[in-house]
Amino acid sequence: MALVEIKSVDQPEAVGRGMLGCRLDSPKPPARSDTYGFELVGWALAEAEPLAKIEVLQEGRVVAEAEPEDARPDIAAAFPVEHADRAGFRVSVSALDLRQDFELTVIARAADGLHARIATLSGERAPLPAAGEELLQPLIVNTIGRSGSTWLVWLLSCLPEAIAFSPWARDARVGTYWVSALQGLARPQSYLAQLVPGPLEDRAWWLDRPDLRPGVGGDEELEAWLGGEAIESVAEFCQSRIDAFYARIADPGARPRYFVEKHMPYQLAPDLLSEMYPGAREMILVRDFRDMLCSVIAFNRKRGWEGFGRAAVTSDEEYVQTTVANSARRLLRRLRERGDAAHLVRYEDLIQKPEETLAGMMAYLGLDASDESVAATLERAESNSLDSHRTTEKASASIDRWKRDLSPELAAVCADVLDPVLTEFGYEPTLALASEG
Repeated sequence: MALVEIKSVDQPEAVGRGMLGCRLDSPKPPARSDTYGFELVGWALAEAEPLAKIEVLQEGRVVAEAEPEDARPDIAAAFPVEHADRAGFRVSVSALDLRQDFELTVIARAADGLHARIATLSGERAPLPAAGEELLQPLIVNTIGRSGSTWLVWLLSCLPEAIAFSPWARDARVGTYWVSALQGLARPQSYLAQLVPGPLEDRAWWLDRPDLRPGVGGDEELEAWLGGEAIESVAEFCQSRIDAFYARIADPGARPRYFVEKHMPYQLAPDLLSEMYPGAREMILVRDFRDMLCSVIAFNRKRGWEGFGRAAVTSDEEYVQTTVANSARRLLRRLRERGDAAHLVRYEDLIQKPEETLAGMMAYLGLDASDESVAATLERAESNSLDSHRTTEKASASIDRWKRDLSPELAAVCADVLDPVLTEFGYEPTLALASEG
């Protein structure tokens, strides 16, 4: 089976305003690759000036980019403008930066803000080989900030079968660290540096080199091995480092089954970990996004600086329309994609119905969910203070705080952009309460 297959390529019939033309020449479906990567080759030409870069986006995020600088005498002959002779581009794409079923958009961008879609392509990559059940398995908490994730990670770590590293103080990302290392080393711009080293005085000479493309090593068979089997060996090494870390911090004689870490809904790490570990489990934690918003505002005020993406925008209204709305939609999409493979946890249930909610989580994990086991776990968890993380006197006071704390103007923005997602997660719509008031 090929490691990557391009199934479709769609190219617009008309070029965008300010563009003289653009085309993705390859790959042409059905195209297959025996490595965890492929190249996009084509040309793009703007009317006024050379284009600044070609971007490849997945779900709105850039996964690869390159400058259009390849010689294209055919384009120069067809378009008599000075910069037409360097309109060609080649973009190397690593498949481990993509979801298994992926859709990519190729965009041409100019320095003055001009941009045009060159093509949209879809494809599939093979999953990474899975390790044995004998390794510690990831317990993925997929969520966004100020949703009660620290409490949930701590609660799960109080299970005899689970372990987390100092969840109150460190917020460790050991799995994400090693998966990110794997992704970095799996890019052709990195692994080909073994064959064509750069200036060795540059500490990052081996990572993400834009000058490296398939074929530079001059040995096609060797490059295929570096981009295929060798990448799978790197994945095994990364797994061994994760396992060794948690073995190091585990209590003597303990035999945990899971390591617990937080993840964000835009990350690819949960997908890759789920491929690499056959026993991986995922919990999608949500909190009423309006309460989460109030908590972010209050927590930022408490600390004296803007976190959770708030500093990137100019107002709370814009924050809801961009960061909060995008995160909420990603969580909903994740829940739909994972289906029964993931377990939904609502913060409100965790606080108001802890025994029932914990029992459901334990059953999902295949653990003893008896009343005795649930009570013992909750008793161990309650030994820790939440004071440094709270923005209300007690956790129960943080539920439905948006009805008190949100201004009518901000509530109206929430109704507009968040209500469709809120109702799917089982929360009452803002609009209904506003009309009642």
